[in-house]
Amino acid sequence: MKTCKAFKMKSKKEQLEHLSKLVFVEEYGDYCNGHNLYTWDDGHRYLCSCPECNALILVQSSEFHGYGDDYFKDYFCVKSKRQARKLNKKYDGFQLENHKAVKRIYLTF
Repeated sequence: MKTCKAFKMKSKKEQLEHLSKLVFVEEYGDYCNGHNLYTWDDGHRYLCSCPECNALILVQSSEFHGYGDDYFKDYFCVKSKRQARKLNKKYDGFQLENHKAVKRIYLTF
């Protein structure tokens, strides 16, 4: 499995800059196999690839509707499209955030 270099960066600013260049691969939507593919009030998941290292990254985008809307993105390093589909079928948003076997970057906006 290739690991995107963003997962090795120490600075959130560097990570955000690098991850902003991701290329969209596949949309998974907001609901799968009886559970939400996001945390909080709204969101969705999709698969991207890094144009520099060709690593695959499963993105979980979430929104909290409160005083002002808060946006969160989780980036998970995955081995393949197949693994991404399996994660979508098995884990809701909170479960995937806490999955220890998948490398994760968490950013807020």
